[in-house]
Amino acid sequence: MRHPRRHLPTLLLSLCMAAGSWSGSSAAQSAHAPYYPGTILPNRQTQAIMDKQLVTFYKDWKAVYLSGDCGSGRYFVKVNADHKPVGGGAAPNTITVSEAHAYGMLLAVLMADYDDEAQKIFDGMVRYFQDHPAASDPGLMAWNQIEGCGDSTDPFRGDVSATDGDLDIAYALLLADQKWGSQGTIDYRSEANTVMAAIMKHEVHPRTQHLMLGDWAGTDGDAELEYTTRSSDFMQSHLYSFFAMTGDKRWQAVRDKTYSIISDFTQRYSAKSALVPDFISHLDTSLTPARPELVEGQYDGGYSWNAARYPWRIGLDYLMYGDPRALYTLTTFNRWARATTHDEPGNFNSGYRIDGSTIEEAPNEPAFVAALGVSAMISPDNQLWLNNIWDNLQRRSIRDHDYYGNTLKLLGMVVMSGHWERPQPASLKKTANVPVNPSSGPAAPRPVASLPAASQLMLARGFMFKKLLGRRGVS
Repeated sequence: MRHPRRHLPTLLLSLCMAAGSWSGSSAAQSAHAPYYPGTILPNRQTQAIMDKQLVTFYKDWKAVYLSGDCGSGRYFVKVNADHKPVGGGAAPNTITVSEAHAYGMLLAVLMADYDDEAQKIFDGMVRYFQDHPAASDPGLMAWNQIEGCGDSTDPFRGDVSATDGDLDIAYALLLADQKWGSQGTIDYRSEANTVMAAIMKHEVHPRTQHLMLGDWAGTDGDAELEYTTRSSDFMQSHLYSFFAMTGDKRWQAVRDKTYSIISDFTQRYSAKSALVPDFISHLDTSLTPARPELVEGQYDGGYSWNAARYPWRIGLDYLMYGDPRALYTLTTFNRWARATTHDEPGNFNSGYRIDGSTIEEAPNEPAFVAALGVSAMISPDNQLWLNNIWDNLQRRSIRDHDYYGNTLKLLGMVVMSGHWERPQPASLKKTANVPVNPSSGPAAPRPVASLPAASQLMLARGFMFKKLLGRRGVS
């Protein structure tokens, strides 16, 4: 969806959590997720205050966007619940998209220690996911549902997939297995294995190993779309987790390919800023920013509403696994962002051309600002910048923004307050404070669903159209 231009714990629990975590320290340790050594949290507020702010905003977000309107025991994120326009190529009367559903699943499991209803909500979201499979594979989610709870139809093709939503769904299922186990009503681990297998089969290019836009990309013989990728899908921490949990080295190959795309692009086009565009094309020859209107709109080749999520995604890979490639590219990006805004995050514009000039849209959008905070966490040099970002977000009312901005703000707050988590292979669960070495992950701790052999990988077929409406993600 392109952005149009335009019950909970007591304070005592929060204080207990704060007592077991660092507050105002350059070592970002929390009661939940051990972040990589040398990373930071905001330190202008105590941990207890940040936890209280997180819980308050989560409660507000849940009250607005979480819906059970599509059947008994079903939950989804209702993107039009705030009565603001829903963009990004979604059909009229859209109620949700797979990206939003995946965000809801992530938030349910990540906020489980604060919400007694978390597993009930998560299970309801799994059922909704199962109710809306993509036409290509039941392991992928149909990207767009409308009022009446059905998938959108032509020309919106609601029954095809969007890669970012599927990646987040798989990751959330792995976290659920870790949080609650898989011996209950839903076998989270088996579901995760099914989703990972479907992603590898339909959303990873069989020759170049890049993440495709969805199961539909290139299905009509359009090589330009087939060899285009979306920067907001660059979820290297997810990819490493998939490798660590399955032992399948193809996930490492996809991760390495993603970093290679970032390196090649920034060296060629944005060495001083490390900006990347919403979409990068011509991966089969010599990569370029996507041309206008290739997938979504005139800013497909700019740092716009898709790429806004990029610093969050890459930042997570450093926080979780300490990959030096993430540190390298985000160090350049952070330096540019801070200089451009003079350390005032409210000055960050909602879109830039790759040369660093601004796109004429409003600054100070939480979808952009929240991601800057995760990126800032990689180094103590960014402490003032990070504190300013956290404080900026606390001044933003949920009423003033739409689903996209409010949800990315909440996800960013989860990370910045120290509560993001990663799935741990069984052999590492007893030593959860030891970061996983990104160059040598463990083998699968248990049998997993069979992933397709490399020789059997193929593009999904049967969709005769030039492009599916992209998104700040088709997502």
